[in-house]
Amino acid sequence: MTIGLFGGTFDPPHIAHTSLAETFRRQLLLDEVWLLVTPQNPWKRDQRLTSDDRRMAMTRLAVDGHEGLVASDYEFHLPKPTYTFQTLRHLRDDFPQHDFTLLVGGDNWEAFDHWAEYREILSCHDIAVYPRPGCKVTTPDAVSTFLASPASGSHGRITILKAEQYPVSSTMIREKVASHEDISLYTAPRVREYILKNGIYL
Repeated sequence: MTIGLFGGTFDPPHIAHTSLAETFRRQLLLDEVWLLVTPQNPWKRDQRLTSDDRRMAMTRLAVDGHEGLVASDYEFHLPKPTYTFQTLRHLRDDFPQHDFTLLVGGDNWEAFDHWAEYREILSCHDIAVYPRPGCKVTTPDAVSTFLASPASGSHGRITILKAEQYPVSSTMIREKVASHEDISLYTAPRVREYILKNGIYL
């Protein structure tokens, strides 16, 4: 199968996440998109996160009913912190029958040549880039040079997604919950119910 990988803390998952995942799947004709719930972003080690099990539960509720979207706890079983190239190595070993495409935000793509083992990622996987508001999507010179070389192999294809921009973020939702404001416009109903029932972000 062709699998799209959409990593994030999903604290909490919201409508922009599922909309982007569906756009990713549709535009690249993927069989599935896995929302990889990360236990820790290696670049944000001081970030305080809701517990793994609760973020996983919310992500499962968020993708419920969305064909081809899968909530995955795969990174929970890897050493922490896990860099993207390490996750991809494990996935290639565990699922050699699948072809994985990585989803990257435009801001991260501009700094992609600073990622650990970025050449390995490009040589083994295609990349889908989604623009962020106020972010001009450009390819770093080092990445362009690598993609133009034979070392890039059969992968290294870059696709810029045409994705709708939603004025919503997980941070905004957490702040609204803490202020007892309504979040029904930003989350799936069952995610909202789970947050309120468990007193998350209060």
